Amino acid sequence: MTLPASLGPSLVESYLQFIHDSCAVGEQGALADYIPELTRVDPNGFGLSMAVHEGHVYSIGDARIGFTIQSVSKPLTYALALTHKGFTAVDERIGVEPSGEAFNEISVDSQRRPRNPMINAGAILSASLLLEAQPDVDKAFAELLEFYGACAGRKLSLDTEVYESEMRSGARNRAIAFMLQSFGTLKAPPEDTIDLYFRQCSVIVTTDDLAVIGGTLANGGVNPRTGRRALGQNVVQRVLSVMTTCGMYDGAGDWVTSVGLPAKSGVGGGIMAVLPGQLGIGVYSPLLDEHGNSVRGVSACKRLSSDLGLHIFNVTRESRVTVRSHYDAEELDIETDRTPEERRFLNGKRNRIRVYELQGDLTFSGMESVLRRLRASASSFDVAILDMSRVDQIDEVSRAMLVGSSQNLRASGRDGVIFDPDSVVVQKGAHASEARRGAESVVQTMTEALTRAEDSLLEMAKEPS
Repeated sequence: MTLPASLGPSLVESYLQFIHDSCAVGEQGALADYIPELTRVDPNGFGLSMAVHEGHVYSIGDARIGFTIQSVSKPLTYALALTHKGFTAVDERIGVEPSGEAFNEISVDSQRRPRNPMINAGAILSASLLLEAQPDVDKAFAELLEFYGACAGRKLSLDTEVYESEMRSGARNRAIAFMLQSFGTLKAPPEDTIDLYFRQCSVIVTTDDLAVIGGTLANGGVNPRTGRRALGQNVVQRVLSVMTTCGMYDGAGDWVTSVGLPAKSGVGGGIMAVLPGQLGIGVYSPLLDEHGNSVRGVSACKRLSSDLGLHIFNVTRESRVTVRSHYDAEELDIETDRTPEERRFLNGKRNRIRVYELQGDLTFSGMESVLRRLRASASSFDVAILDMSRVDQIDEVSRAMLVGSSQNLRASGRDGVIFDPDSVVVQKGAHASEARRGAESVVQTMTEALTRAEDSLLEMAKEPS
């Protein structure tokens, strides 16, 4: 993996920008042409967002450009159907097995159920289940839209032009609805069902919205921005399970092995991916591959998963609370070698040195949390010492971000020192050159760290205010 030469003023955003720029090269793929209105979008649009479990959202590129949610709506409607009807009733009508077929295949299993809720047949049946609870299409859609908004953390709206375009051109989906009715599986009126289904696909979202929706699923149903519960944890578990095996259509197997995140794509160019317990990702780029998935979106998610260790089967011992403790350096019982003049100046100044003890296997999610904590508390210190003595492993991107944090602190008039007794930051071997970039901030004893921190205070005192 090649890291950016400089991680810039915002380390996470700079890294995401690097991924965005790397994946923006080339014009592979094609716009969805079976919905006429989707052929009018800018093929070069490309946005990337990430929502962490505490609610902060990082946005890159065309992250605030609205586009229609399309099939990324399917897990949400399925979740609402499970909430209203219960697991048993829904399972009698919709399967949970991967189909291995295209998303719009007219396909059912041996029990004449759609094979899963992530293909069109299953999603149409999910919509029909909502109409069984509320037969009025307008009221059913209003409830569905409110639920989508609760997951996104803001009020969403309908793209009327795309909806009308789908209503005019949706013969295949109508055929699926009438087929399901003929099997006795779909009990709501087929035309009303298709109307509701096309409306749900035509809801306008941004990659920020998709990231927050993913973050809501990652948080077990609690929106990371609003703190409000949008859906039950048992429903989230089922939805994420089906997204893992079926969310990327007939490309699901390659996705699970190479990316390893529960995800759902849409022909509008969106992808929503979830790392349970940690974060949600939203990507938008409308050029699609042969499976109907965003070419750049898939590429970006692969890079993020590989670089940041996001694969759900990537086992680490990382604690959710990466900062074990923090305290002022005046609590340290360490004497440094100082002249009488320096000692007089430093007397009572150690409360401007803050020690942060980190722990666990430090991966991207944990490192991002540490950086935001440093930014939030920056007014309370002049020098930060990051104590790595309880960190066992650190991935390459987190290592670069950690070293970059010291450089960023210096750029803002503060300083950072990394106490690395076991050389987890500056390692020997394949990535040594990357790790040593900025290694002047890294020391191997706490005495050295405190001395370096005090040196910084002395230097700051010499600078004109």
